[in-house]
Amino acid sequence: MSKDLELYKIFHTVAYYKNISHAAAALYISQPAVSKSIKKLEAILDIKLFSRSSKGVTLTTEGKLFYEYIEKALHLISEGENTLTELKSKKQGVITIGVSTTLCKHFLLPHLKPFMNQYPEIKIKIINKTTFDTLQHIDQGMIDFGIVSRPFNLDSYTFIKLATIQDIFVAEKEYLKSIQVVAPNDIFTKAIFMLLESDNITRQYIDQFFIENNIFIKPEIEINTMDFLIEFAKIGLGVTVVIKNFIEQDLANGNLVEIPVSPPIPSRTIGIIFNKKKNLSIATQTFLSYLQTLI
Repeated sequence: MSKDLELYKIFHTVAYYKNISHAAAALYISQPAVSKSIKKLEAILDIKLFSRSSKGVTLTTEGKLFYEYIEKALHLISEGENTLTELKSKKQGVITIGVSTTLCKHFLLPHLKPFMNQYPEIKIKIINKTTFDTLQHIDQGMIDFGIVSRPFNLDSYTFIKLATIQDIFVAEKEYLKSIQVVAPNDIFTKAIFMLLESDNITRQYIDQFFIENNIFIKPEIEINTMDFLIEFAKIGLGVTVVIKNFIEQDLANGNLVEIPVSPPIPSRTIGIIFNKKKNLSIATQTFLSYLQTLI
């Protein structure tokens, strides 16, 4: 097929001009070369494509039928070349991102609009799932990359750090007064705890902190979204663990109070994650480069 493509282009040009010399001029090759190519193509196909006369050449019935297919094929090839040009110039493309609700709201969305303003032709699809779902979607090739807090096992992934986050214990001020928290770790014996569900990667990170420090907590409320935990804490239902970076405003205006504990929860990172073996599209590489400028 690839060897015959040039013959098809010559055939198409001759059929368009209905004249060997005009076709040769358009193709910047000699008339004998055009004639030789047409004869070669007719030999390969074992069918006569042109009727020749002193006035030029005309397509045979079979040649007309073949011309319709060649014209469509060359048009598709041209469209494909144009699409590649647009992809290279970042005027086209689709990016599919996996991200949790919390990271989508507090990290991705603030950075999304500037990128879309800069590259309005690139379409972005967001699949809002848990981090473990995101990793599964990466394994299945359903998304280009995920934005996650650093998972425990990175063997089959590439992880690019974007930011450091800090988990902290918080509660409403009056609630802390009501349970008479004096020492830093009083909350572990006096407070009602509200945590994310056990299959959440943040919850597992916090559970690991509890285990390492011999802290035994049985949460009264478990829910799958950190935003709800924040709201529950703000109305005084108990103590919860949230990401400090995402509640700076609530801490500043006194809606929530940070509760120091000893030792503090270690900081962790969030970043881009994708399959090591995946070839990233130009659009995806553009978005990743944009996110990396935020570091």
